[in-house]
Amino acid sequence: MGQLKRMDQVKEIIKTYVATQSLKATARQLRISKNTVKEYVRRGQLVESDLSKLLALSDEEFLLIFYGDKNKPDNERTAIFFSKVNDWIEELRRVGVTKHLLWEEYRVEYPNGFAYSRFCELLRNHVGHRNLTLPMHHPPGEVMQVDFTGKKLRWVDIDSGEVHDCEVLVAVMPHSQHTFAVALPSQKTEDFIAGLNAALIYFGKLPQIILSDNLKAFVIRADRYEPQFNDLCVQLAAHYGIHLQATRAAKPKDKASVENMVSTVYTRIYAPLRNEIYHSQAALNAAITQQLTHHNSLPYQKKEGTRQSTFEQYELPVMRDLPSELFEIKKTTTAKVQRNYHAYLGEEKNYYSLPYRYVGKKATIVYTRKMVEIYIDHQRVAIHQRLQTQRTYQYQTDIQHMPKSHQEWKKSEGYDAGYFLAIGLKIGAATHWAISQILTSKSHQSHNYKSCQGVIHLGKKHGNNRLERAAARCQKVNKVNYTMLFRILRHHLDEEDLTTEKNAEFVPPTHDNIRGPQAYQ
Repeated sequence: MGQLKRMDQVKEIIKTYVATQSLKATARQLRISKNTVKEYVRRGQLVESDLSKLLALSDEEFLLIFYGDKNKPDNERTAIFFSKVNDWIEELRRVGVTKHLLWEEYRVEYPNGFAYSRFCELLRNHVGHRNLTLPMHHPPGEVMQVDFTGKKLRWVDIDSGEVHDCEVLVAVMPHSQHTFAVALPSQKTEDFIAGLNAALIYFGKLPQIILSDNLKAFVIRADRYEPQFNDLCVQLAAHYGIHLQATRAAKPKDKASVENMVSTVYTRIYAPLRNEIYHSQAALNAAITQQLTHHNSLPYQKKEGTRQSTFEQYELPVMRDLPSELFEIKKTTTAKVQRNYHAYLGEEKNYYSLPYRYVGKKATIVYTRKMVEIYIDHQRVAIHQRLQTQRTYQYQTDIQHMPKSHQEWKKSEGYDAGYFLAIGLKIGAATHWAISQILTSKSHQSHNYKSCQGVIHLGKKHGNNRLERAAARCQKVNKVNYTMLFRILRHHLDEEDLTTEKNAEFVPPTHDNIRGPQAYQ
């Protein structure tokens, strides 16, 4: 059984076994040996057949049950296996002989021999030592093989012109060769897991095993027998109930299906898209999906059917359903709310806003690949879409988080001529004319937005009817600006009678010093 587990680990073993009622499922979910699970279950059942009752015991009682002497290792099965392995390799070269058939015959002769998964693992390792090629039989729906391509795809930011290189993750179901590919920002663990989620959604159901090579995002420590997987990948495996496997280092034939499919992806996806320019990662992935649909529907070259039809006929029926919720990485950090009412997310070096009244407080930031949530004293005060950019020191700001004065300034930054003209038209034709004149009074329209704001504010202060009459008064002299409208309204000139004709005859007053028409005869 190896080194004794901690008490909390043993309790987790018993709890998982009670839930799954399977040694193998428990071992896979907790990433430990099946024999370890078997031994702890055996020790518990010696005392109580209902293992769930053991979980309610005190620590002292629990210790007495599970912490006895370790069993001695049994090497008999290993010796028997290696005495027959050469004969099995020769048998596999014969038509119709499979590993499963050999294992069944082996278990008939040795009922206590290795389980099928261990049998295949030892056989594969022995073949690798001899530098031989073993025909691999892939049971339907069992393994999803994944790998990154060596070459990248790219998209171009339409605003900045910045070119973004994308890693491409390829996933294959070896039995049918049904293929999936997706462009990702990087090979980092969170992007890798997002790619695995996308692959599982594309296939529609769950395989039993995810097989990859020793990617940094997948394997922390490579080992021929017991590789150590990234903790987040282990969490994903536990969430979906999937077993993780890594290939032997520098042995690409262990996942030959996806290795070969990478070359096919270059031909079936990269080549057709080589002259296209995409302006977002989503647009690029939409084009990839379109090419995948074509690729998976093409007939096989040497047998009947297509990848899609074979997958649907033989693999989908034996695969498990996806859970109601996908696995999602959640990370947590803390940050002090800065004077500009933003919190700094150090991993990506960007800023996210929260209500200005929390300036100076300590915020807890919980974030996933797509969302950012900000908490103050356990209460969520802000939620944002995470910035999907490689650029740093960017600001994601919700205008509702700003103080009133900042909101007004922000609004003015976002105005355009159409906005002001539409408001002017609602007030009246004369106001619409006045705003259009103000907008064209300077070479840069944006310089006049403040004046337009002032005109609209006059309507709020004095009433839109008075503003419309003041604008009509200016329209008669074909000249207008904010100051003219302000003075007309301030001195109530808009309330004077405007019916007098502009060119009405002027009658001078009577005075001794004023010469009349007779002086000019």
